[in-house]
Amino acid sequence: MNFTNIFKKYTNIPCNYIVVGVSGGPDSMALLHMLQNNLDKKIVCAHVNHNVRKESEEEELYLKNYCAVNKITFETIKITNYTQNNFENEAREKRYAFYREVLNKYNSNHLFLAHHGDDLVETVMMRIVRGSSLRGYAGFSKEINRGSYKIVRPLIFYTKSDIIAYNNENDIPFRIDSSNECDDYTRNRYRHHMLPFLKNEDSNVHKKFLKFSELLLEYTDYIDNVVLNNIFNVYKNNTLDIIEYKKLDSLIQKGVLNYIFKELYPNYLFLI
Repeated sequence: MNFTNIFKKYTNIPCNYIVVGVSGGPDSMALLHMLQNNLDKKIVCAHVNHNVRKESEEEELYLKNYCAVNKITFETIKITNYTQNNFENEAREKRYAFYREVLNKYNSNHLFLAHHGDDLVETVMMRIVRGSSLRGYAGFSKEINRGSYKIVRPLIFYTKSDIIAYNNENDIPFRIDSSNECDDYTRNRYRHHMLPFLKNEDSNVHKKFLKFSELLLEYTDYIDNVVLNNIFNVYKNNTLDIIEYKKLDSLIQKGVLNYIFKELYPNYLFLI
């Protein structure tokens, strides 16, 4: 399978360095190899040692040596303690905080991540069961602008099996995270039990989920734009004009409240 075309649009991005989140697993190692061979940019491999498995130290050392041999800049951080009850959520927060530090260090504005189509299916299913906002139900997008940088997920069109095939064809070494086999983690339960069922129904189910995700994001972007076009007519000087507010469609009213609450409470969960 040829992955070359998915990188063409990134050949002229305005930065000398690109940052790649790499765990050492098959997905991120494939992405690292693809970027090496398709983009004429200096690559920074950003690795987070989550420090929860005995293999973590060996994986970090292996990746450091790999980058040295392949002349790739290597940056890593070791998480020494966790304070929240939700390990997956805290690990994600720490991981992205580290990515932002690396992006700033190298004056880069592009962060490449190896999330693929199967990951999207799992994320959408998890959000539906857990509950989320309209944008949250979309899972994640191929690209997202974070202001000072952009997150890019070029493998979103492909499945895990596509990536494994690429690794085999190109003799790309990788490490397997043993914790991925354990059903103690929520995502693993979806991956082991629900994803195989959906793939048995339709081997291209990831494409259907991608279309679903893109449609939700399109509608959400439209709603957000309508809210922004109305917000300053109904909300001035930290005061909500109830008369003007009541003239809005109920969906836009929720959007206005989201806007206000998000300003007041940054960790607020969106209503729509």
